[in-house]
Amino acid sequence: MTQKQLIELIQQHHPAIGETELRQALNRAKDDFCAKTELITDSWTQSSVAGQRYYSIDDAILRIKEVQINDVSIPRLTSKPIIEDDEYDGATGLSSPSTSTNDRFWYIDGGRLGLVEKISKAVTRDDKQSDYQSISVVKEIRIIAISKDADFTADLTETGNIPSQFREGLVFKVLSDLMLRQGSSAFNLELSQIFSNKYDIVVKAGKTYARDGKISSGSAVIVPTDF
Repeated sequence: MTQKQLIELIQQHHPAIGETELRQALNRAKDDFCAKTELITDSWTQSSVAGQRYYSIDDAILRIKEVQINDVSIPRLTSKPIIEDDEYDGATGLSSPSTSTNDRFWYIDGGRLGLVEKISKAVTRDDKQSDYQSISVVKEIRIIAISKDADFTADLTETGNIPSQFREGLVFKVLSDLMLRQGSSAFNLELSQIFSNKYDIVVKAGKTYARDGKISSGSAVIVPTDF
């Protein structure tokens, strides 16, 4: 289904609501569906900077699955190093490392991606020692992550990246939310719950589809709904 078809299905219940408002509601539904099902995987690349520990994480990323440096997957640290390389608010942090190693790790701190190299007694501060220094070389960073789908735009022919068998679930989510608006003539708690239940069925099928490596077993079938 295209964005236009999804909007038209919703307007069968809410003819007074325009395209712009429904597009925003569909985008919120897409974010919710992607977060609950983890159906979409994408990748992002950027270059490291010698001596720079932290790198931004795209707003579309929901959960990082893997980080690669120069096409080599690196492990995740369970906790951040004891000595920080403080680069907040333009601070310069530690000086650039004078030695290098391919023994690299990643972690998340403050919504940023941290990249470090493991070298014995790499950093000393206030009588404390850390075996981790900031990445010391320029390399390609690749983040592979569970992500949101791109928002619908004014192009009504868009379909998005959510597989076609799950798109009707977005309609169920929007209808459920619209029928919970307090003070609205469309307020209907019972109908809202019905559409919420339908949405939950689609989410469950989406989770199975994602877990099985996006191979349909034939069981993820959405029952046609009379709008």
